[in-house]
Amino acid sequence: MVEMNPVQPPARRRPQISIGFMMLMMVIFAIMSAGLLYASRVPAVQEEVDLLMGGQSSSSAGDAGRLPHLVFILFTFTSPLLLAAVLSTCLGVLRWIQHRQA
Repeated sequence: MVEMNPVQPPARRRPQISIGFMMLMMVIFAIMSAGLLYASRVPAVQEEVDLLMGGQSSSSAGDAGRLPHLVFILFTFTSPLLLAAVLSTCLGVLRWIQHRQA
């Protein structure tokens, strides 16, 4: 008499990350790093970090760091929108090229 094996659960697939997702994450982290690098050069942000680390406030800079501070804030708020626009445009161009080749 042949013995029947109980139903075995399906084998689990190892988690995988696609190349496209990895490239997207690299672009996002590169833009975030560029923003942090720019933020480290803004006098107002440097002063806030110094105060956070227990340093003294040196407000002698006055209004000299205002323009870089504004540029940094605008960059921070607009970078996700710009990234989405660039990626959407690239995908549209790729789809248009693939459609023409088909």
